[in-house]
Amino acid sequence: MSIKTYGEPVLRQKAEPVAGITGEVKKLIEEMKKTMCEAKGVGLAANQIGIPKSFFIAQLAREDEVRAFFNPNLLPLTDETEKTEEGCLSIPGIWVEVPRYLKVRLTARDIEGNPVAVDLEGLPARIVQHEIDHLNGVLIIDRISLAERRRIAKELAELKTSA
Repeated sequence: MSIKTYGEPVLRQKAEPVAGITGEVKKLIEEMKKTMCEAKGVGLAANQIGIPKSFFIAQLAREDEVRAFFNPNLLPLTDETEKTEEGCLSIPGIWVEVPRYLKVRLTARDIEGNPVAVDLEGLPARIVQHEIDHLNGVLIIDRISLAERRRIAKELAELKTSA
């Protein structure tokens, strides 16, 4: 399983809802976990592996297991945001300052199809916002200033030509 990189059209697609969590989807989740861990990531959206479906996996804390979230929705719990450096497995080698809400509520379905609602803050909140952006076809470079985008333009162009 390979991670799609900047320039590949699937990264700009809005993900379609997942109708049912089949055995095949559960196997895919296990493969995604291996891929994410090998890449030393903390989250991976389905479209990052070429599947435009609405689910992602994430390790929300260092000691937590990697969990899957299907058809996720996000609700900011504060207007307060913070700009912090983020990287992305689909844009390797590039780190940019991205503003994110400090507190959010994630609602989704878990791997068994059960409803999940969790309130998150700090890094876990940032992780789920990043992954849900992917499911909407949004990349970290879409959330930065024009000056910052100009600063990384050469690296982006190189990534795009190798995609």
